[in-house]
Amino acid sequence: MSAALAGRAARVTPGSARDPLDRLRTRERIESIARLRAAARALGDVDVSGWDDDTLTDHLDDLSRVLCALDAELARVADAVRARGFRIAEEPKAA
Repeated sequence: MSAALAGRAARVTPGSARDPLDRLRTRERIESIARLRAAARALGDVDVSGWDDDTLTDHLDDLSRVLCALDAELARVADAVRARGFRIAEEPKAA
């Protein structure tokens, strides 16, 4: 092997081809958490207590569908965390 090839071979490390993919996955995970935080902030801005009964009645079907969809997605993510043996930090510990 020539000295030039040996020098290049010494710089190649196992897994270096995966580094860009690992960085992409890390960025996707960070962005996922950011989207969850944004969703929580958006929900915090919703206050139906100020809606009159007619408005609430008019939007109840849509509101119900959205709330059920949110509940299902939150449960799915939380269940996936628990299935890995982790506990959601703010949940009370099981008795």
